[in-house]
Formats: sequence, C-alpha cells, structure tokens
Amino acid sequence: MGGFLVEPPDVDEYPSFPIDAEQLFHLIKEDIVEYPAITEDEIEDKSKSDGLSRSVSSQNGMDSTNIHRLITVAQALWFVVNCIFRWAQGIFVTTLELTTLAFILISLVTSLCWYHKPMDVGSAVTIKLRVPVDEIRSRKGAPEKWYQTPLDFLSRDECFLSVLWHYYTQILHNMRIPLFTRPTRRPYDYIPSHDFVNIDVLSEVVCAPTIILFSCLFIVAWNSEFPSPTEHLLWRIASISMLVFGLIGGLFSVYLHHVVFGKERKQAREKGLPTASIQQEIPKQGFLHQIASRLRNIDPEGDPQLDVPIRVLIPLSSLCAMYVVARLYILVEDFIGLRHLPKSAFQTVEWADYVPYL
Repeated sequence: MGGFLVEPPDVDEYPSFPIDAEQLFHLIKEDIVEYPAITEDEIEDKSKSDGLSRSVSSQNGMDSTNIHRLITVAQALWFVVNCIFRWAQGIFVTTLELTTLAFILISLVTSLCWYHKPMDVGSAVTIKLRVPVDEIRSRKGAPEKWYQTPLDFLSRDECFLSVLWHYYTQILHNMRIPLFTRPTRRPYDYIPSHDFVNIDVLSEVVCAPTIILFSCLFIVAWNSEFPSPTEHLLWRIASISMLVFGLIGGLFSVYLHHVVFGKERKQAREKGLPTASIQQEIPKQGFLHQIASRLRNIDPEGDPQLDVPIRVLIPLSSLCAMYVVARLYILVEDFIGLRHLPKSAFQTVEWADYVPYL
C-alpha cells in the first residue's frame, strides 16, 4: 500500500517513492523530514468503502469501514450457524459448503487482524526530504546498488514469507502466467501487498490453531456421501494431504523464520560470514555450483535478499506441490459432487425446533 511517500530534493534523479514505518522513524529521528502532521480522522477519511456502509455510518456516526466489515462478518457467521444446525438436525452438508466454511474461518481471523486497517487507500501523504538521497545513503554506508527503493537499506529485513512468495510467483511470471501484479518502476511507486512483516510470537500463537483448524475441516467429510467410491477415496487422500501440509508446513515455517531467515542470517552479519550478497560475488566453480546458485535466486535483478537455500527449496517445493494437487482436487470435487446429492441436502433447518413460534 504505502501510506507515506518521500519527495527527494534531487527529484530529477530519484522520483517520489514510498517508505515504511521504520524508515519514517529513522528519517524523523535524524531530522531529515518533518514529523507528518496527520490526524487519525484524516487516516480514516482515506479509507474507502461502499455507498451502503457510508450511508449507514452517516446516520449513526459509526466508521464506514467498520460498518462494511460488520455486514460481511454477520453474513459469514450466519452461514456458520446454519451449517452447525444442519449437522445437528442430520441434514446433509455438501463439500462445497464445507470448503466455504473453511475459508470463512480464514476470513474471520483476517477481519479481526485488519480491524484497524484502512481499506482501499487511494492517495498517500507526501513528505519532503531535507537532505538529498545520495547524502543519506553515504552517511549510513549503504551498498552502492539498491533494488526496491534507495532507502530500503534502513529497514529491509525480508520475512521468509516475502522471499518465498516472490520466488514462486517469479516462476509463474517466467512461465508467462502473471497471476499477481508487482511494481515495475524503480524505485517502487508503492509497497506491494506481498511485502510481509516478520511475525512475532503472538502472530504465531494466532496463526497456528487457525491453520490447523482450517486443515482439519476437510476431514469432517471423511464418511460423507460421494457420487463414487473413487471420489470418496480421493477426498480422503486430499484431506489428509491438507492436514499434513498444515502440520508439517507450520513447523517448517517456524524453522524458516527462527533459524534459516533469522538466526543464521543474524550470525552471518555479526561474525562477518559470507552473506547472500557477498556469496553472489564469489566466483562459482563447476557446473553444479552454477546451477545451484541460479536455483537459489531467480530474481531478474539478482536481489541477494531474495536468496533461498537449496535445503529449503527441495522439501518446500515438494510440500507445496502436494498442497496444490490436493486443493485442486477439493475445488473440482466441490462442484462435480453436486451432480449427485442425497435428498436431505435440499432441506432447510427447522428453526422452530430451537426457537419456538418462529
């Protein structure tokens, strides 16, 4: 997104570019920019939402963004309640409804995490730099080459999720399958949505049970009715694969965050060991070394921060391939399974059993 843009005095060489919170803090601390005089109301005013929510909010004084989210969450919860009572009354729940239920779980957790996040911000706050960009970089001894913005060296500590996301989406991009947009200008003119922040312990505590529950929901249809025994067996295999991905993938992500992209990189910086940027400058001997070097980093610019160790790529790619196949089958079965449903799938909940006179 990028809520703040800096406008350098040497604008001919460096056009305006976004900065993150850590970079802004550094610039304010060094008296390179003025503290941005922006209020909470101005931030909320930048948040866009639909006309209905704005109309409701204008009548009761509630924030329009929260009205929009409240309506969405209410609809999702109503669907969850219906599924629970369908199970309670022995009414058949389709695999499509089960899959929807799983993604509602993710959506509810996301809505909770995004409660204070402005939606669809269309314009940024521009801040003027008092010092040329090159002078800021020379003061801090920044590397000569930069990859995203000239000031990304102030705070750039790539989360493993960002590195892996960039790696696999780059594969799709090389295959001419551009499913996700990415900045094309240098410096970046916006902060991409896949620029994840490093997760903390609280985030891990919230994410772990959410991912496990999401993975387990597909096993609920273990003994459900399917149009054929083959589809039933494939569903069981796919649901187990989802659970394995959730459990092993979760543990592997902890290893990546705390060891591979955390402890090892920190130790390399402290001890002066060869980091990714230095390793790229070391001549590689032999064909296998060249292949391994190319596999580790497929970024067109050769950004050393996007280096992925081979010992991570092999097991992770296998795990992701298993997940993709399982998800594709579940997606297909959700729809082709609708061709043959038991009669109870078309029944509705008898609310009078729970709420008299309704």
